[in-house]
Amino acid sequence: LMAAMKIISLALLLPAASNLVVAARHEADQSPVTKVVGLLNELEARIVADGKAEQTSYDKYACWCEATLGRKANDISKAEEDISSLQALIIKLKAGIATHGSEMEQLNKDIAANLDSQREATEVRENGKAEYMGEKSESEQCIGALEAAIGVLTGAGSGKRGFLETLQEAKLLSVVAGVRGILKQPTVARSVSKEDLDLVKRFIERPEEVVGRKVGSLSAMQIEENPFGDYAPQSTRIQGVLKGMYDAFAADLEKANADEAEEQKAFEALMNTKKTELATLQASLDKQTLDNAEKKKSLADSKTTLDDTKAQLESDKAFFDETKATCKTTAEEWGERTRLRTEELHSIQKATEILTSSGAQKTFENASTTFLQVATHGRRLANIRRLGLDNQAGKGAAKLLKVAQKHGSAGLSKLVAVLKAGGHFDKVIDSIDAMMVRLREEEQDDIAHRDRCQGSLNKNKFDMEDLQHVMEMAGNTLLRMRGMQTNLLQKVDTLVEAISGTQSDLEELLSMRNTAASEFKQALKDDADAVALLSHAIAALTQFYSSNKIELELAQKQAPGTYTVDADKAPETAWQGEGGNYKGRSGESGGIIAILTMIKDDLENEMKTGRAADAEAQSDYEAQRASLAKSLKTQETLKAAVEKELSDLQAAIANTLGTKDQAEADHNSESDLSKALYSDCSWIDTHFESRREKRKDEMAGLVEAKNYLAGVESGDELGV
Repeated sequence: LMAAMKIISLALLLPAASNLVVAARHEADQSPVTKVVGLLNELEARIVADGKAEQTSYDKYACWCEATLGRKANDISKAEEDISSLQALIIKLKAGIATHGSEMEQLNKDIAANLDSQREATEVRENGKAEYMGEKSESEQCIGALEAAIGVLTGAGSGKRGFLETLQEAKLLSVVAGVRGILKQPTVARSVSKEDLDLVKRFIERPEEVVGRKVGSLSAMQIEENPFGDYAPQSTRIQGVLKGMYDAFAADLEKANADEAEEQKAFEALMNTKKTELATLQASLDKQTLDNAEKKKSLADSKTTLDDTKAQLESDKAFFDETKATCKTTAEEWGERTRLRTEELHSIQKATEILTSSGAQKTFENASTTFLQVATHGRRLANIRRLGLDNQAGKGAAKLLKVAQKHGSAGLSKLVAVLKAGGHFDKVIDSIDAMMVRLREEEQDDIAHRDRCQGSLNKNKFDMEDLQHVMEMAGNTLLRMRGMQTNLLQKVDTLVEAISGTQSDLEELLSMRNTAASEFKQALKDDADAVALLSHAIAALTQFYSSNKIELELAQKQAPGTYTVDADKAPETAWQGEGGNYKGRSGESGGIIAILTMIKDDLENEMKTGRAADAEAQSDYEAQRASLAKSLKTQETLKAAVEKELSDLQAAIANTLGTKDQAEADHNSESDLSKALYSDCSWIDTHFESRREKRKDEMAGLVEAKNYLAGVESGDELGV
């Protein structure tokens, strides 16, 4: 039963080596335990090889994880930066569109207001013109009526009677009604005293008091036949009053004509200004509309790009999280497999230690008659014990020496010396067992040291890679921020130059305007002086002719005179034909005066044109100055905004630089730790396997030596 259990246990431990176990049953000259130990060693070697293969595959997988996660992290960071930039651009475009909308709305209002003002001004002008025409017609009628009344009164009261006097009186009666209507006009009340107005009213109401004969010298029959009588003395005064009223109406009409001309001129100037303003407003509206359309298109493109970038960002984030989780799971699986493999190796090594211990060896020797159906060795042991040969120690020492030389075991070499010195096999076997224990402990120490170093080195490696990644990201961010800083500094410099240029333009514009104004004033003064001189010259030239009432006329070329040789005929004089009507050089003087007058008129027109041009130049200057002032304010506002953005960016650069410096300091610390770990763990890569192989060889030599000594002690070695 005990032998069967041992066979089952061996089958469970080494299913892959069952064929070797079966083959071992047919080898009577080899210990089964030794074969099992050999199988365990082979199994351990295969497990170690599997671990190396898995380590290689995991390193490749971990490298992929690191590269992929780093690449995706950069893609995510760039996408977030792009989204931030696009969102800022969209906000800016929306603000610009809103600004354009507001400005377009205001421009439409200004255009409508301009058109309304033009219509209103036109309506006011037409109403004023209609009112003027009505007043003009009424004034002309009043003037006509007054002129007729004055004409009727002129020559009346001459004392002549007859048909002409009767006709005169009829005319007088005909104009009374016209004069009566004139008295209602405001001009009459303003220009005639109350006393004169009462006189005119009496004339209108009772003309017989003004035109007719004296009542005292006429009979009742005469008065009845001629109610007007002779012309009264009041007619002269009435004529004077009516003449004053006539002059007042004429003056009012002349003033109304002048006012109408001035208002028409002002209306035309206003309409020209409004039309110019309307053209400017329409041009501004067209430009705002075009800019608004361009910004709307850019906004639509930016929104599409933003949506695409967000979708790609979500996809990258999902992939990053999934990959990170997968890599983490794989790392945990790898750690678990490494732990289990270490425990498996430890169990195999422990089993080997158990199988090769001195107590187990004795147990296996005692049960050798049934273990794995191997031929009994009891008879050999009895025969060896019966022989009791004296040369066992010498042979054992020689055998151990060969084994020591074969495996290069220093421990066995020391045991050879013990045997040669007469040491007993049992003591040597115990020493071998003790050496096996020490070697296995050394093996466990090396494995523990290796695992600790691998963990520390991996952690150090990952920490340094993480810090390196942080440093690279910070460096890239600093590079990008410094590029932005350079751009902002260039913008500030550009705005400073633009502000300086605008200020220079304002100063230059003012200087040019002052110069132009000074030149205009000087030119106006020169023209005025010239006009004054020309007026004096013309006055001086015309004084003689006007004083002597000589007509000025242009000089005409006269045909040459015809001369004959006649001694009796007096020669013709130069003024032949003029007689006593001296004209002097009125022809040439008239031409000169005409030329001087033309020059004077040209200068006066030039002064008038110059004033208009100066007024227009002043208006243009004020418009340009207002535009430049607005541009300057805009530039200063933009400069303040850019400087604020630059300040925020410089603060961000300082923070990122602090992060980078901290990461560099941590990286240096990890680098120092890496050097310390190298000093403690570098032998793992160079000597771990060689130490293990040498240890295996030494343990194999010890097992072989122990098996040999155990066989010799039992008598098997002698073949008894």
